[in-house]
Amino acid sequence: MSKFVFVLLVVPIVCILGACTGIFFLNRPTGVAAQNVEIQKGASVEQIARQLHRERLIRSPHLLQLFAYFKGSSRHLMAGVHPFDGGMTTYGVLLELERSRDVTLKVTIPEGLRKEKIAAILVKKLDLDEQKLLALMNDPAFCKTLSVPGDDLEGYLFPETYQLLAITSEQRVLRRIVGHFHTVFDERLKKRAREIEMSMHEVVILASIVEGETCWDNERDTIAAVYHNRLKKGMRLQADPTVQYALPDGPRRLFYKDYDYDSPYNTYRHAGLPPGPIGSPGRASIEAALFPADVDYLFFVATGKGGHIFSRTFEEHTAAKQKTTPARENSWREGAE
Repeated sequence: MSKFVFVLLVVPIVCILGACTGIFFLNRPTGVAAQNVEIQKGASVEQIARQLHRERLIRSPHLLQLFAYFKGSSRHLMAGVHPFDGGMTTYGVLLELERSRDVTLKVTIPEGLRKEKIAAILVKKLDLDEQKLLALMNDPAFCKTLSVPGDDLEGYLFPETYQLLAITSEQRVLRRIVGHFHTVFDERLKKRAREIEMSMHEVVILASIVEGETCWDNERDTIAAVYHNRLKKGMRLQADPTVQYALPDGPRRLFYKDYDYDSPYNTYRHAGLPPGPIGSPGRASIEAALFPADVDYLFFVATGKGGHIFSRTFEEHTAAKQKTTPARENSWREGAE
C-alpha cells in the first residue's frame, strides 16, 4: 500500500475518531445543581444554547446547535420554564427542550393573608423554593420593578384563583400575581384615590384593615367609613387586626396587655394609618376603602355571632359592648375602641 493511499485511509479515520471523542467529551453532564430555566417565546436555538451555556448546564453551545440541526428540532424547541440538572447530557437537555411545559395548576389565594402564608400556599402547590420566594417578597429592588410603592409585597399579592404553570420560577409567579393587582387597581380606582386624597399605598393599607375586620361584604363599606371618619377627626384607628399583625405570635385572641405592645403597626398607640398593609385585601375591601358608606359612625363592636354593631358616640358604643359581651367571649375582634 502506497503512502498516499495510507494517508487517504488513515487521516479521515483519525478525524472521525477525534470528532467523536470531542463530541463525547462535550456531551458529558456538567454536574451543576438542579434549576429551572425560563426559555422565552421566539428564542432561536443559538440564543437558547448560549443561555444554557451561561447557566453552566451544557459544556458547548455549538454542540447543542449541532444536535438540534441533525435531529431536525431547531424549530420545535418549546418556550416555558424547563427543569434542568447537572446530570443531564447536552443531548438530554435538547430532549427536555422539545417537551411542552405549559401544564398549569389551579392555585387559590384567599383574602387577607399575610405574605408568609401566601408563600406557603405557593410552595405547597408549585415547585418553588420558599426561601427564594420570601427573599423576593422582601426585596425593595424587586418590589420597585413591580411598581409596588413599598419595601415588600405585603398587600399586593392579590387574592384570586390563578392558573399557574406547574413548573415555573419564583419571579414569574410573583410578577403574575402582583400584575393582577395592578389590573384590578385600574384607572377608575386610581382616579377615585386622587379624589379622596389618598395614595394607592394608603388605600391598600386601609383596605387590608377592613379585610381583617370582616368577611361580610355588606359591612365592608361601613367599617371603612368608621376608619375614614376617625382619620378625619384625628382619632386613633384602634383596629385590632393591626395589633394582631404587630404581635410576634399573632394573629390570635388579644389580651389587654397586647394593646400596649410597642410597634408602629399598633394603631391603639399610634395615630393615623400603620406604615404598611397587614395582609392582601380583596377587590371588595379595596372598593370599600375607596367608596366608604355615607355614615357618621365612629365605633363598632363584634356581636360574636357574625357582624358588628355600629355606634356614633362612645356612650352608644359602651352600651353595645355591654350588650354583646357574653357572645364575644370567644371572639377576637371588637374594633375601633
